[in-house]
Formats: sequence, C-alpha cells, structure tokens
Amino acid sequence: MTIYSAARRALRGVALLASLALLTGCLSMKAYVDPALPIVTKADVSAPAAPKPVQLAFEFRTNGAANAAASSQIRPRVATVAAESGLFSTVSGEPVEGGAVLTIVIDNVSDTGNAAAKGFGTGLTFGAVGSMVTDGYVATATYEQGGRRLEASAKHAVHTTIGNKAGPEGLTPVTLQQGVEQVMDQLAWNLLKQLDDKQAFE
Repeated sequence: MTIYSAARRALRGVALLASLALLTGCLSMKAYVDPALPIVTKADVSAPAAPKPVQLAFEFRTNGAANAAASSQIRPRVATVAAESGLFSTVSGEPVEGGAVLTIVIDNVSDTGNAAAKGFGTGLTFGAVGSMVTDGYVATATYEQGGRRLEASAKHAVHTTIGNKAGPEGLTPVTLQQGVEQVMDQLAWNLLKQLDDKQAFE
C-alpha cells in the first residue's frame, strides 16, 4: 500500500469523486496544491553546529480522529524530511539520548457532506458540469528537550477537480498522489523551519 492509497482513505470526499470517475469511465481527476504555504527547503533552515538525536512521534488524523493506516504510510515521509534537514544527528522512533522528542500531528479536515453532494451531481452529468473539492490540513509540532517545550503550526490544502471543472487559476495540475506527497513534505518543512527560527535545536 502506498502513501497515496492510505491518504486517499483520509480524503473521504475525494475518494467518492474518484469512485464516480471509475464508474463513468470518462471523468478526469486532477489535483492542485494550494500556493499559500511558503515553500521551504533545506537551504532555509540552519543546522546546528552539533546536531542532537531526536525521537519522532507522528500521527495522522482524519477530521480529528486518529488514522492508523495513513499514519504508518506518511510517517516515513515526515521522518525523511526531518533527517534531510540536518537539524538532528539521527531521527528515531524510540527514545534517544538527551530525551529530545519531536511530535508532529497532521489532521485532514474535510467537508465530506458537501463533497458527496458535489460528486453525486458530477456523476449524474457524466462530467459535463464537473466538481472541485478542497481538503484542508492542519499540522502542529512540539519539540521537547530538557524541560523546554516549543510549538509550531501550519495549514495547507489540496484542491481536486473531477470532470469539466477548471482548477484554481495559475496552478499546475498534478496527480492526487503527487499533491498529497507535496503537502505532507511542505507541512513538515514549514514546521521544522518555525522551530528552527525559535532556536529550538541549539
């Protein structure tokens, strides 16, 4: 099972639209990553002179409820971002020397009722009208070490169209898998940058 299949379970409204697309056999599905969240890369964070190990605790939620399947699939992406950032000497799922713990929670907040209504209408018209549904993500992070606790938060979104519906102006369409992966990575990078700006890892 890929990150796409796990995250797709979380995107309940989008999954309904995808099912309709398969049933009609003629509907196209495109995803657009919202541009509001700044793009952060390794060049935007300052690795400490002597990085310390960290324990990563990660949870993915769907409308506030824990989603174990998505958590297990998405955690490796978040861990990879943390490792590639250079902010830590090692990233582990177990307690580490020094007791540092980085906790990241990503919650997929979706309007499933509205998405269902839009998707049903699209299916009836075989894509002649088209629909767009937006899945929002709210992410939080806490870094605890030596009695010190710092927090960060970020929001992101994926806009998904099906049928003859134009996407958000100026955005390049990608697959749903690519869209979800980009959102997960950028949420993790933004959270780490915020913590780095607060000198959490010095």
